[in-house]
Amino acid sequence: MLAKAWLTERRTGEAIFSLGDALWGCLSGLVSITGGCAYVESWAAIIIGFVSGLLYLAGSNLMIRWGVDDAVDAIPIHLISGIWGGIAVGLFSFPKYIEMSHPGATSAGAFYSDGKLLACQLIGILFVIGWVSVLMFPFFCILHYVGWLRADSLEEIVGLDISYHGGMHGTDLTSTGSSTEENTAKYYERREQQRLKQRNKIRRR
Repeated sequence: MLAKAWLTERRTGEAIFSLGDALWGCLSGLVSITGGCAYVESWAAIIIGFVSGLLYLAGSNLMIRWGVDDAVDAIPIHLISGIWGGIAVGLFSFPKYIEMSHPGATSAGAFYSDGKLLACQLIGILFVIGWVSVLMFPFFCILHYVGWLRADSLEEIVGLDISYHGGMHGTDLTSTGSSTEENTAKYYERREQQRLKQRNKIRRR
C-alpha cells in the first residue's frame, strides 16, 4: 500500500492509499512464502513478502501496459509471486531446517551454501511453465475457436452473475419493479441472438 501510494504521488502529485492493493500485496506474500514456509527464517520471510508486494505492483502495471485482460490480477499474484517464491526457496532455505525435514541433505539456500538447490528450483519452475504451456495452449485455442474463451461485451456490461450463474448482482437484489425484469428479459433475448449468430458462424467454418 505504501509503495503504491508513493508511486501514485510521483505520477499524479497526490498519494492514494489503496486498500485493494494492500490486500493483493498480502495475497502475493502468501503465495510467495508457500514454497519455503518450513525452510526460511522469520527475517527472510519478511524480505520474501516485501519483494513479492513490489513484484505484484510491477506485474499489475505490466499487464495494463501490455493490454492483458486480467481483472483480478491473477497473473501478478499467482504466476509472478509463485515464481519468486520458488526462487526464494533456493536463496533463503536455512541449512538447519533443511536437515530437520531432509536428513542427510547437503545443500541449502544459495546464501548459505552452494547453488545446487537454487538450480533445482529454477529447473522445476521451467518444467512447470513448459508443462502447463504444452497442456493448456491447445485447450485455450479450442476455447477461442468455439467462442468460449471469454464473455462477450454485452455480458461484461450486464454482469456475469446473470449470464453465467443465473442470479442478480448486489444492486439488482435491492431493485424491484417491472423495469428490472424488462431489462433482464431484453438482455437474455439479445444474448440468445448473439449465441445463434456464433453457432452459425462456427457451422459455416
